[in-house]
Amino acid sequence: MSGVQVAVAAFMGGEPGDFVGLARAALRAQRAASPVLDAIYGPGDPTTVSEVPAVPVSLFKELDLGPQPPLPGDVVFRTSGTTGQVRGVHRSRNTTLYDLGAPRHLAACVGIWPDTIFSLCPTDADSSLGHMVGALGRVTATFGSAGVAGDAWETLARLAHAGPVFVAATAFALDAFFAQGGRVGLGPDSLVMVTGGFKGRHTRLDAPGLYRALPDHLGAPRVVGEYGMTELGSQLWTDPVPAGAVPGTFRAPRWLRVYTVDPTTGQPVAGEGVLRFVDLANTGSVLAVETQDLGVVVAAADGDRVTLRGRLEGAELRGCSLRAARARERAG
Repeated sequence: MSGVQVAVAAFMGGEPGDFVGLARAALRAQRAASPVLDAIYGPGDPTTVSEVPAVPVSLFKELDLGPQPPLPGDVVFRTSGTTGQVRGVHRSRNTTLYDLGAPRHLAACVGIWPDTIFSLCPTDADSSLGHMVGALGRVTATFGSAGVAGDAWETLARLAHAGPVFVAATAFALDAFFAQGGRVGLGPDSLVMVTGGFKGRHTRLDAPGLYRALPDHLGAPRVVGEYGMTELGSQLWTDPVPAGAVPGTFRAPRWLRVYTVDPTTGQPVAGEGVLRFVDLANTGSVLAVETQDLGVVVAAADGDRVTLRGRLEGAELRGCSLRAARARERAG
């Protein structure tokens, strides 16, 4: 790890530190490592979180934003997409901070979770979600989100008979799993993670309906929602709720700051707006990301609380559009 990553790792481990100071050090390192990011960031040295230049997620589909030059051992995560779509690419030298933060923040939100993981998440080597699930423990059974194998229910029943299970699933895959009509009686010492939406796919259930149906299929486990992105190195989690209830707001770790901006001006706003993340776990790649998700953020001592309000439709994100244009020109 670089010196900056070592300092961030200590902060993630609970040592006191100056978030903005670490962000400034990360920005300097990223400018030195990537001419493209240097062009996007432009001049200046931020003194507040909202002054940290944020990169629109759309640029991950257009430009190589990772450290230069690319090396054979680099870690590459790609966004999901249908055939023919351009997929966003998040490239970094390693996943050390990612792997440190994922289990640490989950533990802060849910406490202890089972060692046995039954995963309905993507299995591709370039899936950040699949990697995150692997960072949380021993993945005993993996069926992927593209299709749920016919013996998945039998496998889950066998695992549950041996002890508590951590079921990790995308919302779409869980809906498809429930459509098979199986049932396993998990107890409250088991945990079900649900992440992502349906993204326009044909499903039987909407999100509240999926949560309401969970006891009929999985019994009485605790349930937690996860929010993450390929472009981020950190995840947000909800507080766990009983099966049948809908998880609430998402909690960010102390090394991730979240705020909202006006979608047309890019200026910070106090209420609902486009979510921006400043993620110290992304020290080795792109520090701050501007999403296309709408939400409301409430600052709290144990981490920013985020309520999602849907996706931005039909508006241009302008936060660093001019700098992004210069970066495109520079990249050729």
